[in-house]
Amino acid sequence: MSFFDIVKNLLFGGKGFTRGSVLRETEEKIQAEWANIQTLVAKKTPSPLRQALIAADKTLDNALRDIAKGETMAERLKNHKDKFDRYTYNKIWEAHKVRNNLVHESGYEPPYYVVIEAIESFRAALRSLNIKV
Repeated sequence: MSFFDIVKNLLFGGKGFTRGSVLRETEEKIQAEWANIQTLVAKKTPSPLRQALIAADKTLDNALRDIAKGETMAERLKNHKDKFDRYTYNKIWEAHKVRNNLVHESGYEPPYYVVIEAIESFRAALRSLNIKV
């Protein structure tokens, strides 16, 4: 964490303050996790693809925690809608719904292309936040 980030957190109460960008530590963590996501995607089998989708959703949520208020990813996404163009924002929601269905619905098996598209939507969202993945 840079000195500037520490001062901002002290002055503005950390989590309640809406930042312009993610913390350096968060970005580094996301980049490391994205390398793992790419490894899982390269396997092209259902279980690793499901893991990659869940991890991609989590990485976007980690970024949003640094810059947006809200108790859930949905709240943080809604509160920071202005960071994304309309197309990307809608694709994020679609991807998040696929992830939720995967996690909460027994027997839900999305097609390969749906999972890949959802992961790419999360990548586009991270790039919109100026995170290099």
